Amino acid sequence: MAYQALETLHQLYDGYRRVFRLAGQELLLLQEEGRTYLLVNRCPHMEAPLHKASVQSEVLRCPVHGIEFDLRSGRALNGPEGCVGPLAFVPLVYEGNTLGVDL
Repeated sequence: MAYQALETLHQLYDGYRRVFRLAGQELLLLQEEGRTYLLVNRCPHMEAPLHKASVQSEVLRCPVHGIEFDLRSGRALNGPEGCVGPLAFVPLVYEGNTLGVDL
C-alpha cells in the first residue's frame, strides 16, 4: 500500500469540505464538531453527490431527497424503509502533519 496525503491538519476546521478523486472514485473529506470524516461522495439512496449536503449535530442531510445520516455510524435516520444503505466511509490515515488514505 502507498500513503496518499489529502490535507494538512492545520487546514482543517469545523465546516471544512473538499472533494477528491482517487482511484476512479470521488471522495468527500469533511470536518464537523472536531471530527474528520472521509466518505464516498454519493448518497446510498440514489447516488446524489453529498458535497453540498447540510450538516448539523453530526447529522448529514442529502441535498436531493432530504435523507439524513448519522455521521458517526453512517446509518440512515429516515428515508424509504429498507431502501437506504449506510454511508460508505473510507479509513483515514494520519501521517506526520497530514491525513490521507492508503491506496
